Amino acid sequence: MPSAKQCRHIDTALQALARVGVVPNIAAALVAGSEAVECSMRETVLDEIPAFTESHNPDILPEFDEHASLHVAEISRLLSGSMASDFEFVRQHARRRAEQRFPLEATLHAYRCGHKIVVRWVRDAALETADESASVGETLAAIADFAIEYTDAISTIATSEYVAQTRRLGEAEGDRRTALMSVLLG
Repeated sequence: MPSAKQCRHIDTALQALARVGVVPNIAAALVAGSEAVECSMRETVLDEIPAFTESHNPDILPEFDEHASLHVAEISRLLSGSMASDFEFVRQHARRRAEQRFPLEATLHAYRCGHKIVVRWVRDAALETADESASVGETLAAIADFAIEYTDAISTIATSEYVAQTRRLGEAEGDRRTALMSVLLG
């Protein structure tokens, strides 16, 4: 679960988007553009982060694609008027990356790349569905705030879970080595 503070920040950003008429009016436009956003995320990450293309693990790219799709769905859900979730899909992804010894830095860089794409996606959808009475500047500022809070929350959750999983794996490895030494000495 994101911290209570992170949930408040995301919910505050969502409330600001509701005040300017973006939430929930944007929902249909987001769904219409979701496939293109997922493709853009994949292309950008593969172009900008060598760890994804250099990995010899055949699960990295399919799992990244699934993870990106879950983010697109979560952002669409949030911007349709729902409250922040527990982001369990981020935790699961971070645990999996830790188990695969995939660099945390690459995952966080992917989130930063996704941030840029999400801002453009939401901005374009908001401008397409904008109420003429809404201030464009205020709308863009609210979108930027939401994207920052979302990226901050997922980055914090992923880092925390990755580090915790790495520690658990290290402890398990230590226990296995101790057991093996006991067997060998016995």
